[in-house]
Amino acid sequence: MTVTAERAQQVAFTLPYYREGVGLLLTKGGKFADYAALQAGGADVTISVLQNVYAEDMVHQALPEAKVDQYDSVDLMYQAVNSGRADAAATDQSSVKYLMVQNPGRYRSPAYAWSPQTYACAVKRGDQDWLNFVNTALHEAMTGVEFPTYKASFKQWFGVDLPEPAIGFPVEFK
Repeated sequence: MTVTAERAQQVAFTLPYYREGVGLLLTKGGKFADYAALQAGGADVTISVLQNVYAEDMVHQALPEAKVDQYDSVDLMYQAVNSGRADAAATDQSSVKYLMVQNPGRYRSPAYAWSPQTYACAVKRGDQDWLNFVNTALHEAMTGVEFPTYKASFKQWFGVDLPEPAIGFPVEFK
């Protein structure tokens, strides 16, 4: 779940487990090769995005002149890219990485992302025992004995090789 101050008034958040952002998904062989080409394309660029109240503003943070086509489902947004109705999709960076890994040779993404967001688990406020357990499980997955499974998942689903946690003084106290 994306961490927001408003949500933090309703739930207790665990420690973060992922830093999300908005990325661009393009097809290989599309008419725009990279972020600079999309910027230069100006109003001739069409970006598909999931429909929401801030979608147009979000796209325009990265591509101020682009035409924004909003879709009411993620599959329609990606289909717009696949069919050529859109030049790129503005979507979660994790989705971009996932689609590129699961469909080798079909997609590409410029080395540009924006709008960072923190992902964490939400638990019932006041349930300190459960919060401590989930925090411990997440922490050990990211830095301890369960790290090999966490690392393998990142590689399998996102194509990312995570660096091994350092042995010795805990990184949390540096």
